[in-house]
Amino acid sequence: MQNKKNKIIYTVATAHLDTSWHWPLETTIAEYLPKTLEDNFALFKKYPNYTFSFEGAYRYALAEEYYPELFKELQTYITQGRWRVAGSAWENGDVNLPSPEALMRNFLFGNRYFCQKCGATSCDVFLPDCFGFGAALPGVAAHMGLKGFVTQKLTWGSAGRVPFALGCWQGPDGSKIFACPDAHNYAAAPKSARRHFAIRLALRKSDRALLLHGVGDQGGAPNEASVRVMCAEAAQTTPPQTKCAGSDDIFRDLAALPAAQRATLPLYKGEWLLSDHGTGCYTARTWSKRWNRKAEQLAFAAETAGAFACFLGRQEYPRAQLNAAWQRIITHQFHDDITGTSNEISYRRNWNDLM
Repeated sequence: MQNKKNKIIYTVATAHLDTSWHWPLETTIAEYLPKTLEDNFALFKKYPNYTFSFEGAYRYALAEEYYPELFKELQTYITQGRWRVAGSAWENGDVNLPSPEALMRNFLFGNRYFCQKCGATSCDVFLPDCFGFGAALPGVAAHMGLKGFVTQKLTWGSAGRVPFALGCWQGPDGSKIFACPDAHNYAAAPKSARRHFAIRLALRKSDRALLLHGVGDQGGAPNEASVRVMCAEAAQTTPPQTKCAGSDDIFRDLAALPAAQRATLPLYKGEWLLSDHGTGCYTARTWSKRWNRKAEQLAFAAETAGAFACFLGRQEYPRAQLNAAWQRIITHQFHDDITGTSNEISYRRNWNDLM
């Protein structure tokens, strides 16, 4: 067992927000998005060391469009390091059905928006609610300069074993990223991060752990009781150290360690699938999956034609139009959208966007 003084628990507060699922996008904009902003702003004012992580640049763009005053306040908290952008992506999307090109663009558009509008970027793939994770994802993430992967979904019914709480995940091309595939169910926050650490992580002989706490699906903010406990434990100086952290802080710290120390982390190769959530959804709503693929192919063809036309001096490259088209495609690659698990209203919107 390693020295208790060197152990660190990264407690990450979050609120997963399904853009559309059992409700239309309009409900997200009118109710869940402002609730997420306002509830966390209230916690920032009450708990000085509270830190909150929120994924999906698309949600930030919606806040900017529909709640400009709240968005300005949000930017202030991001500058202060209290509100942390997470996940690097434009949309919290499925990672099995989209093409590698679409996955890379998802991260490109996400971190570009975060950089331009928030003055910050993230270096993680943050997917708390996704239905399986293909073996190629580490290679895609590494190619985009990302360092780590976080999910809690595998604890809801992994089709295979979850080999570690913290380690490295290697893709078929040999690329590696750090991985936290067992980050604890955010909707069941432990009463004590230290107790959670003692029970689960000391047994795995790990000196670092990432622990999610918060709420899911409809956004909002973590239960105040869990915020109070985590902030109180973070203020203590006795080991193990507890940090109110952003979702990618653990990966930034791991990347700064000597190579020999990083090499001691356990390694996993292959895919991570879910036995329940991944069953049926990948063969449901085949028309939207077909149109998604045709849209990806059409976007690539349009880019190729635009590049040749620009090279030949026939017209300017239509960068803005093509980026907007790709963003619309990626928006519908949301994990409850492309998989076929959203409501009928969502698919009527897809019909208009993807046709």
